[in-house]
Formats: sequence, C-alpha cells, structure tokens
Amino acid sequence: MDWASFFKYNNSMPYIYALITAAGTIIGGALPFTKIFREAANRYLIGFAAGAMIGIALFDLIPQASRLASNGFESGGVFIALGFFLVYLLEKIVLIHIHADDEETMLKAVGWVPVIGIVLESLIDGLAIAVGFALEPALGLTIALAVLAHELPRGFTTTVIMQRAKYSLKVIWSALLIDALFVLLGVAIAGFFPPAALPRLLAFTAGVFLYVGAGDLLPEAHRQLNAGVVTSVLAGAALIWLISAVVV
Repeated sequence: MDWASFFKYNNSMPYIYALITAAGTIIGGALPFTKIFREAANRYLIGFAAGAMIGIALFDLIPQASRLASNGFESGGVFIALGFFLVYLLEKIVLIHIHADDEETMLKAVGWVPVIGIVLESLIDGLAIAVGFALEPALGLTIALAVLAHELPRGFTTTVIMQRAKYSLKVIWSALLIDALFVLLGVAIAGFFPPAALPRLLAFTAGVFLYVGAGDLLPEAHRQLNAGVVTSVLAGAALIWLISAVVV
C-alpha cells in the first residue's frame, strides 16, 4: 500500500497492539516495588538492568534493524555510534554545568538522560508495530508480540534507573506512563516516517542502550563486586536473548 495513505487505512488493530504492549511497560515497571525485589540488594537490580539494556541492544534492536534494512546495513554502525556518543555528551554536559558535590543531586541531574533513550525506544516500538501492520497484519502482530515480551524487562529497567537516581514514586510512575503512551504515539505518527528510516532509528536507539547499560549501570553495579552482581548482569542479558530467540 502507498505509505502516504497510511492514515486512510482505517483499522484500530495497531492501536490495540500498542495498548497491550503499553500495559506490559506498566507491569514491568511495577515489579521492583514488589516484596521480592524490594528485599533484593540494589546492586543486583542495577546489574540485572544493565544486562537487560545491553541485551536489548545486541539481541533485539541491532538484529531487527539489520533485518529491516532493505539496502544493507552498512551505515548501521554510524547510527549506533551516534546514539552512544550523543547520550555520553548530553550526560557529561549536564555534569559539567551542575558542579554538584553530593551524589544524589548528580544522579538526579543525569537520571533523565537514559530515560529519554528508553522513551525513544517506545516511540520506535510503536512505529515498528504500525509499519509491520501496514505491510502485513500478521507481521504487525509478530512485531507487537516481540515488543510486548521486551516491555516487561524494559519497564523494570526504567524503574530501577529512576530509583537509582533517587526520584520520587510519583515521578517514577509518571515516567512509566509517558513511556507507555509513547508506544501509542509511535503508531499515531507512523505515517510521517518513511519505512526506510526505521532501521536507522533502531540502530541509534541501540547505541543509547549500549551506553546506558555499559557506561552508566555496569560501573554502578560493580561498586560492590561479587559473584552475585556478575550473575545478575548475565541473567539480564540471558533473559533478553531467550525472549528474542523464542519470540522474534
């Protein structure tokens, strides 16, 4: 079908798929507040979140971008690097300007940077669902199932990152809601993006996730290093690999 006529394709199914995946974000984001996770040491949760974010980049976003690139993925590395170093620069510029002495102020100042990357991934998830459905309804359903499977650990990661930055419960739930709604927004604005842009957006987001996981969360988890932290990191990555292998 002509991509310009996307909005004339009068079907609510992409929005229903997006609503279901948005619910997955909220459920995943609620998990760290449950008793079993509240009693776990923070470094283990951060380690798991680090492994999950790196796993999402390596096992989900980059392979998905490569599959969707119709004319090869030669420029993928450029967009991965762009996402990685843009978030690095944003974070360091914030730190240079705040000159904060206490750790909590510094964490709050930079805590929103990885959240931007997470919300961007939600937006791209919505775009991917809409693109898949416009091309073939069965493809849209497959993409939605893959997105839903990753939303639970990603929602979990959002909460862990914001807890690490010492944000209040109200702010955390607001971020989760915005994160969830951006999947719907991605569906709504899909008609304004050419399908060829999707692989580049996925690669860019992979770079963001690699920086947040390896550059921010791993060093934080390894402040008190033991076998449990290493196991938590590997468990987060392994879970994403397993989900990708089964669902995608």
